[in-house]
Amino acid sequence: MPPRVPISRLPRLTLFTGGPECGLCEVSRELRNADHANFQVALDYLDLVYETHPFDLELFNIRDPPKEADPMEANKWKRMYQYDIPVLHLEGKEVQRNKINTPELKKILEDWQAQRREEQQASK
Repeated sequence: MPPRVPISRLPRLTLFTGGPECGLCEVSRELRNADHANFQVALDYLDLVYETHPFDLELFNIRDPPKEADPMEANKWKRMYQYDIPVLHLEGKEVQRNKINTPELKKILEDWQAQRREEQQASK
């Protein structure tokens, strides 16, 4: 295994959901508001990934977007994803749709981290 190179920040995931009736929404709120010790309590896929592959998470409810969201952009996400939630973006790029596949998401995050390490080494 290559030596660990510190990564300056965590990967940024955006979870597009459908609101309170979406089971992933509650887990997402737990991830955003809980401290590390509480992650063991959560039972959902994102928690399983977070334990070994930490990330920053933003939650975007396509049916009730945040007040600060651009109305045109919010409408775009609703049209695009209304039949496909949950949808997961990594750094603004869609990586999963309809379900969270934990082994695949871990691989995606590992690839992102490897790319960041390469960029950091190349800039030295």
